[in-house]
Amino acid sequence: MQEMDKAFDFKTAQHRWYERWESSRIFEAQPGSGKKPWSIVIPPPNITGNLHMGHALVFTLHDILTRFKRAQGYDALWVPGVDHAGIATQVVVERQLKEAEGKTRHDVGREAFLERLWSWKDENQGAIENQLRRLGASVDWTRKRFTMDPDLNRAVRKVFAASYKAGRIYKGPRMIQWDPASQTALSDLEVKYVERHGKLWHIRYPMADGSGFMVVATTRPETMLGDTGVAVHPEDERYGHLVGRTVKLPLTDREIPIVADSFVDPKFGTGCVKLTPAHDPNDNAAGKRLGLPSITVIGFDAKMTAAAGPAYAGLDRFDCRKKVIHDLEALELMEKIEPYTHQVSVSDRSGAVLEPLVSEQWFMKVDEAAAKALASVRDGRIRFTPERWAGVWEHWLVNIQDWCISRQLWWGHRIPAWTCDACGHLNVEEEAPAACGSCGSTALTQDPDTLDTWFSSALWPFSVFGWPDETGDLKRYYPTSVLITGYDILFFWVARMVMAGLTWTDEVPFRDVYFNALVRDEHGAKMSKSKGNVIDPLQTMDDYGTDALRYSLAAMAAPGTDISLSVSRLEASRNFCNKLWNAARFVQMNLTPDVTLAVKPDLGEAEYWMIRRMRESLGLATRAIEEFRFHEAAETLYHLVWDDFCATYIELAKVTLQNGTAAQKAAILHFLDILLRALHPVVPFLTEEIHAAVMEGRLPQGEPELLAARSWPLDDPLLGVEGGDPDLVPRFQEVLTAFLRLKADNGVDPARRVPAFCTLTALEPFAEGLKSIGRLESLTFSGGDIHAPTRAVGVVTGGTVALELAGLKDPAAEKAKLEKERDKLEKELEASLARLADESFVTKAPEAAVNKMRAGAAERQARLAKIRELLSV
Repeated sequence: MQEMDKAFDFKTAQHRWYERWESSRIFEAQPGSGKKPWSIVIPPPNITGNLHMGHALVFTLHDILTRFKRAQGYDALWVPGVDHAGIATQVVVERQLKEAEGKTRHDVGREAFLERLWSWKDENQGAIENQLRRLGASVDWTRKRFTMDPDLNRAVRKVFAASYKAGRIYKGPRMIQWDPASQTALSDLEVKYVERHGKLWHIRYPMADGSGFMVVATTRPETMLGDTGVAVHPEDERYGHLVGRTVKLPLTDREIPIVADSFVDPKFGTGCVKLTPAHDPNDNAAGKRLGLPSITVIGFDAKMTAAAGPAYAGLDRFDCRKKVIHDLEALELMEKIEPYTHQVSVSDRSGAVLEPLVSEQWFMKVDEAAAKALASVRDGRIRFTPERWAGVWEHWLVNIQDWCISRQLWWGHRIPAWTCDACGHLNVEEEAPAACGSCGSTALTQDPDTLDTWFSSALWPFSVFGWPDETGDLKRYYPTSVLITGYDILFFWVARMVMAGLTWTDEVPFRDVYFNALVRDEHGAKMSKSKGNVIDPLQTMDDYGTDALRYSLAAMAAPGTDISLSVSRLEASRNFCNKLWNAARFVQMNLTPDVTLAVKPDLGEAEYWMIRRMRESLGLATRAIEEFRFHEAAETLYHLVWDDFCATYIELAKVTLQNGTAAQKAAILHFLDILLRALHPVVPFLTEEIHAAVMEGRLPQGEPELLAARSWPLDDPLLGVEGGDPDLVPRFQEVLTAFLRLKADNGVDPARRVPAFCTLTALEPFAEGLKSIGRLESLTFSGGDIHAPTRAVGVVTGGTVALELAGLKDPAAEKAKLEKERDKLEKELEASLARLADESFVTKAPEAAVNKMRAGAAERQARLAKIRELLSV
């Protein structure tokens, strides 16, 4: 049996233990085991990314829950995988192609470009998987999936074709948000609104009859070239007389009408709104209501079209803005310019300012599926934690719009639609048709677009199990048990999965949804490279160990609150890991070969107390994990280890460890074993290393050698044992605290050993523990008076304690302290008795509150009597 090193070498242990776990196949599902199934799917990280702190948090919580359920005896399956990340991946590979060869994807062609993409994917998927291993993720690698795997692609094609035939998917011209950098349409959810400091330009539009002008305020003067009307509110008395007349559109030779529409806000700008139906969603809707034409003056390349006029055609939209402003000022048509802060729509992927444009795209109707998703939360089939997200969910799904699902990309699931070159008929099928379904021609051209990345991700909870085939995994593991994800993708992913699950499987895809917090820096600011406040989880694992990072994240993962991570927090977690290591090392050093878990422990008062503390704490931790209160579980286990096991029990058990029998020493081995099993889901590498070192040759026959394969300890037979005086160890703790306080109050160095006295003779079996922790030279128990002029005396429940401070103690100062405590107790007792004499309080207050006050009053009376006795000596 190898002795434990002085410190835990996490850098070598982490790799070693993950290889052992994986080779032992203990993370793999066991469909034939007869165990109750429990399953969860990973929120697939983008193939483009490295592990960031948000990933570290969500995957840590996934792993805690998975290891916990596996230890509880479930057939626990955590399915891993990565997402193809359509836009992000194509942008990365296109950039590499441009930098390396000076070419675009169009230069190399679709087939060759896709070959590069697949090669890049193969290289990067391995990196992400290795980062998951570094974090300790107990996923079933035999079931790993990629959102563009052939069978997942088949599921996508089936859903698309069936939805089209059912009338839920259609193609047509609609206004969408266009990303000119990525050259693709986006869904509304991929639009990010950022606050920008800009200008509000007030432009004069001359009346066509020469009677004056209207002033129109706009943040986008370049779009005025496509104006087809000026709108005012129908009840705005300032402009009612102008409705029906026309104005001359500056910088053009066109006249446009003045119209009335209630969407105009009379308080914005001048109350006059320019209408550009081709370049604004609200204007587009108003233009349709009012029968106004739509003129596209900005193209898909973000340059001005010929319709903008010869002076502006071909200019970049922002260069055109500058020229329009210059030309208006030259014509003295600029009324004024004001600073203006407003929200600008940008691409969540490329960061480019988006352009609203009318485009021929594919759309999915989602109102029917949204109604089903709403009902699933309303009737409790899906539960949200924190619950407040149900309100956000309700608002969004009630107001949901049709989903733009097509993307002008090459990387992704290509749309299974073929247009007949001969007759123009659109053929939408799951598999490529041999001939046109209308005219029989074999000349068919497939739609060049791909589907929105979230289209395939919406199917993830059931496609990973082999749907649409009725596979064994689908029957056993779907619906999944729980989803853990960030609240920032509630609509991107969670809503789409619920809608898809209810549509295609008639089941909710999961029963519980836990929205984890966002990880911020120590000041609560969002981490970003530009701010320089990013904490890299990979570097953190190198510096502090994976277990310290995992414990930090778990301990701060309170539902509904974001995590402010700091170096001091990581250091505190590392200290906790070191504390457990040192305690285990001390235990190992004091065990003899005959001490095993097969030996029935000989129990004394300290052991009975430790059993009670473990039973209570593990019950709390179990409920906390089951209810997604990971922070409470972590805190409970922290105090069980640090305060109860290390600071109290080990000190009480030192004599037994040094001189006891194998049966007496077996108790601490059992306790350590229970702690390791309880802590394993949170700090797996550390606990597995300790378990291997301490439990080698000590496990009962048939018990798994790997801690990761052992059971959750709440039902350990030892925790069911009753006995002992439940007040004795708490009295020990109170007396110890009293000795330490007496030292502090009298200015005695905590490390200085002085003689001590105690009237609680029942604590004599704990004398060595009190002497060791309290740094006492000696400890004398006496049922009589221990007061003396040279002693500092303290009152504890049921007795007194004293320290001999001859030559160190000022008798007058000691008397003053006792008098001060007497006066304080008298005031507190007077207030308590007055409250208890109040009939209204006694009859109306909760019984528990009244009983608590009575008990407090009785304790003060006892302490006061003792102090008065001491002062009378």
